[in-house]
Amino acid sequence: MKQALFQGPSGADEVNESTPSGDRPPDEEEADLARRAAGGDRRAFAALYDRHLDAVYRYAFYRLRTDAEAEDVTSEVFHRALVAMPKYAPRRPFLAFLYGIARHVVADHLREQRPRASFEDAIAHASDAPGPEETAAQLDDARRLRVAIARLTPIQQDIVIFRFLEERSTKEVAQLTGKPESTIRGIQMRALAALREALQSEDVR
Repeated sequence: MKQALFQGPSGADEVNESTPSGDRPPDEEEADLARRAAGGDRRAFAALYDRHLDAVYRYAFYRLRTDAEAEDVTSEVFHRALVAMPKYAPRRPFLAFLYGIARHVVADHLREQRPRASFEDAIAHASDAPGPEETAAQLDDARRLRVAIARLTPIQQDIVIFRFLEERSTKEVAQLTGKPESTIRGIQMRALAALREALQSEDVR
């Protein structure tokens, strides 16, 4: 995980922030599910939930300090998404819609929960039950990375998660965050330097 991160960087309301189109080909089946879910089809929403549960959980996992917090936030994201479906703009990828909500839920959670357990406590008392962490070779390494990521600024955290854990292109990240690609590259370079330093510090080993 850590090695993958350092292979070198390449050079209206809450639910409808930004309008990413992404580099990936459109998923017509997903677009249809999203339209049906916006019209009140609960089975369509359940199918979208199944598709994106892991991605939302990964985002929460690396933005927060414990597995339990990540699980709570993931649940809240999908609850808010269900309530907000009538406002969903079908032109937007559904995952971008979820990420927009997730950023707000994480920010709300961090404001409400401070002060929380220390980074050391988060590691020492982390749940033995693994989350859906396909990108982590070892769960302990994933938790160490989470501790290090938590030391970055919120926008640095988003960029590291989207670029290296979700493996999204710079263009996609720019569209997800609403920032120019040149800005994303600059933030990414600073974030990786800070992350490298955090991973080398004694209290995250």
